[in-house]
Amino acid sequence: MTTDSSPAPEGEGSLPDEVWDQFLRDTETDIRASAPREPSARARIVARRLREEEARLAEASRRRPGRGVRGPGPHAWRSGTTDAAEVRLRRRSRIRGAAAVVLVVLLLLIVLAPGRAWSFIRGDGWQQGGTPGPAPTSVSPQPGPGHTIRT
Repeated sequence: MTTDSSPAPEGEGSLPDEVWDQFLRDTETDIRASAPREPSARARIVARRLREEEARLAEASRRRPGRGVRGPGPHAWRSGTTDAAEVRLRRRSRIRGAAAVVLVVLLLLIVLAPGRAWSFIRGDGWQQGGTPGPAPTSVSPQPGPGHTIRT
């Protein structure tokens, strides 16, 4: 009785170990290369958000058939940026722009006419040189007791 447990028939030789190892390596590499890859959690979240956005735009276009529906803003691909946030950012930038223009005008007034600007800050109004001028009078001055008026 023989102790050979190989199922190969008696006329054929078995595969050498090197060939078998090469087969296993090639098979494992091919399986790993062709296996489907599961997307990351972030990719799944982004895909879900895009599907929801498309559904929202489709719903909005069904509600308003005559109007064109605006797509997402230029920063909508960023996570956390919504249309309301973009509106707030635009409003803030407009306010900052207006404040910058007012500041530049005030600085120019101070540089070009510092005396007038200082009198305006003190509350004297826009006086020349920062000193109050003579008070306007509608009555002609009356001469004193020792003066005579010559005509």
